[in-house]
Amino acid sequence: MVDHGEREHASWAASATARNVHCPGALALALDANTPDKETIHSARGTAAHQISEKCLRSGADADSFIGKIEKTKSHEIEIDEELANSAQEYIDYCRGCLSGYEGEFGGDAIFWIEEKFSLAELGPPFDAGGTGDFVVYYPVCKVLEVVDLKNGMGVVDVKDNPQLRTYGLGAVLAHPELDVETVTVTIAQPRAPHKDGRIRSETFHVADLIAWTADLLKSMHKSKAAMDAYETAKGNSVLMDEWVAEWLQPGKCTFCPVEGTCPALRRDALSVASVWFDDMNQPRIGNMPNEMSPEKIAETLDMLPMLEDWVKAVRAYAHTQAEMGTTIPGWQLSEKIGNRRWIDADVALVELMEQGFSEDQVYDRKPISPAKADKLLGAKRKALIEPFVERPVTGTNLVSEAKTSRPPAPSTAAKYFEPNSETGE
Repeated sequence: MVDHGEREHASWAASATARNVHCPGALALALDANTPDKETIHSARGTAAHQISEKCLRSGADADSFIGKIEKTKSHEIEIDEELANSAQEYIDYCRGCLSGYEGEFGGDAIFWIEEKFSLAELGPPFDAGGTGDFVVYYPVCKVLEVVDLKNGMGVVDVKDNPQLRTYGLGAVLAHPELDVETVTVTIAQPRAPHKDGRIRSETFHVADLIAWTADLLKSMHKSKAAMDAYETAKGNSVLMDEWVAEWLQPGKCTFCPVEGTCPALRRDALSVASVWFDDMNQPRIGNMPNEMSPEKIAETLDMLPMLEDWVKAVRAYAHTQAEMGTTIPGWQLSEKIGNRRWIDADVALVELMEQGFSEDQVYDRKPISPAKADKLLGAKRKALIEPFVERPVTGTNLVSEAKTSRPPAPSTAAKYFEPNSETGE
């Protein structure tokens, strides 16, 4: 089993399909920059979740057996905690349920593959294209091929018409020409992101629809190739490059783009969102002050702020990577991050404390297990027993887009303390 963080990616990776379809010039910039793929702590935790999930599916173990153990990723060593184990287990349970449920309903065996690599070379794309399906399962009686994709992040991902998932479905079909496939199901398992359709959600389509979509995918690939050729011509010519940026770059699907921090189109649009302008002294000023905005302008600006926030984070991340590679950035330097104090050897330290007269109760903290851990102890059939003792307290409010939540609106502070006048309605 190859560590997920060390796997090589195709030029057109399935995970980048949505971005490349939306922004034809993204691939040209990414391949030209050849920026090292910097692994964040969040992506490392996602990789760790995938790694323990694969181990569990191959061995029959449960994810909680990894709690406290270390999973090495590309740049991190991740200690598996309860949150990661619970996230992985929800995906593992779904995959196992695909097999046991089919056997129970049809009395036959489903065929499955774990972390299956695929290539789209058979379609003749203009560059290497492919990816890896987390869990692929074929149901012979139904003639259904399903691809399950684990996503450990909290950014909600929609399953409907998802180009990445369609690419996984296409790859799985191409990888198994021996199968009689009539319909394809693509499933997202996203345990940490509540969604109105559930944390695990699917879309099913006929293989003929997938073939029709494939024609559009190939058109997008050739469009990216045209952008790549135009980029080679425009490089070194500022006028041609400005024209190339305007024609081929389309911000909007920039998350995880390797050149997000240096993209000229994103910089242009991000500064436009903030209405940044410069006076005669070349000092930046903000043109749209929040206290001068109407509610409608606030709504419009809130919709655009994620792009600005993502660009700022991307610039910081790119600058940090460059500094680590030895680039001198005037006025900035690398500084060591100092963590919280921890024991070199906890057992030795606590023995010393007890030799100083402190009791075991004083030097050891005891705390009750969490409801999630109790669920594991009780098992699926008995975990409802603890529901009378469990609550989900409201800890405040978040301002979220109505399009991205299924929860009812929370009352404002004003609504809590000021009842409307029954006669005037005010």
